[in-house]
Amino acid sequence: MKLKTNLKYTSRKTIALLIIVAFLLPSFSLIITVAAEEQTFQNITVDTAYNMIKKENKYPNLIILDVRTPYEYKKGHLYDAILIPYDGLEKRISEIEDHVNHEIIIYCKAGDRSQLASEILVNYGFTKINNMLGGILAWIDVKYPIWTTYHYVTVDGIEKPKLQIEPLLLYLTGCPCCTSNQECPDNSESITITSTVLEQDDNHIVILLTYEFDGITYEFTIINTLLWSYNEITNEIKRTASFISSEIITGDTSTQFYELNYLAQHEEYNLTFYTRLTSLNSEIYNGSSTILRYIPADEKSITSMEIVKFNSPVKLSQQYHIIGEVAKELGEVYKYSEDDSLKGFSNNYKVMNKEAEELSYLVKKCLSEYDLPIQQNSVIIIDAYTPNGGGGGGLLGGGGCFGGDPFWDCVLCELAVAAGGFIACVLLIIFVPGAGAFCILGLEYFLMTGSTYIACQMLGCC
Repeated sequence: MKLKTNLKYTSRKTIALLIIVAFLLPSFSLIITVAAEEQTFQNITVDTAYNMIKKENKYPNLIILDVRTPYEYKKGHLYDAILIPYDGLEKRISEIEDHVNHEIIIYCKAGDRSQLASEILVNYGFTKINNMLGGILAWIDVKYPIWTTYHYVTVDGIEKPKLQIEPLLLYLTGCPCCTSNQECPDNSESITITSTVLEQDDNHIVILLTYEFDGITYEFTIINTLLWSYNEITNEIKRTASFISSEIITGDTSTQFYELNYLAQHEEYNLTFYTRLTSLNSEIYNGSSTILRYIPADEKSITSMEIVKFNSPVKLSQQYHIIGEVAKELGEVYKYSEDDSLKGFSNNYKVMNKEAEELSYLVKKCLSEYDLPIQQNSVIIIDAYTPNGGGGGGLLGGGGCFGGDPFWDCVLCELAVAAGGFIACVLLIIFVPGAGAFCILGLEYFLMTGSTYIACQMLGCC
């Protein structure tokens, strides 16, 4: 009898529970439906992102979205990435609205902006958002390839140098105005520059340079003396070189250095070396700064640039030999690029390798007296830059340091810090039409003496 009573009680309890469940089930269903409809994004590692990109058959409509600044993007980005900076994403959402239901990988520098961008896209109804954790820095850290023509090369050793080639974006972070998408101001109109030739003959020139800035006059003398020159003309190429002693004098202060210029003219290219050497004593150079520039006959819209750092002292002739080795290795990097537009750089760097070896030989043969060890070296290699015009307004042409190209404005500002003010000044000679060498020497003087404010005003940026 007791057992039967318990069974009846259990049956009633079960029926009651079923009734309660029946009433609550629609509510649970509603909660589940709402949760399913709520859109979100998923965080993925760089390994997952790489595998998604490589599986074209599985993800035929995959979009790679870079939300950094245009300046950051130009220094290097994932292959086939679309650039829409984070701060303008909502205004440009229509550009990717056709991909609302396609897989999208979003990345930035380190992961912060990409997460915010992912949230924005989710709010606009995008359904398959993948936020790449760690950004492009994490991508580079695991050696995945990026589209870039800007590298940082470290040289260890002399006889058999060991080269490490990395993306330059790991080392340059941008000048303040450029990283915030602001135009560099042009503050150079308040500067007046005049030059007067005091003495001149075939091997010697003395120039008085005067700067007027904010009512103050700065005056100093520049003396250049030719120590050696070279000419070689064949049916295929013309090579010229010179070695000059230079001195800047102002008041009781005197700064001395050497300049080596080398030019190779060919029907398919012009190639130039410019090296500035400062002496520590009669047996060693304190420092050397070199610009190697290759200019092809056919104009190109893409520029490559590499900064080379030597970790040990080398002789002047050895420096050029190693620069040749660097150019050779970079040629291989471009040769195996995933983009055909970059593969063309390979042959150009082979030419750089050849001419660097020629100059190394010349220095050993003809300048043995000056073929001394160099304690600190900085080298910049540039290929295929064509100035985009300029003129009008300010010291260096209107609209910025490089005649209106904000990217190179940023590069100059960065190099003034990262590779030295002299390198930035020499770049002005290379890129700015009408920016004379003596004007640049004045800029360099202000940088060397610590008058960086005046120098930056003269540059018209920073």
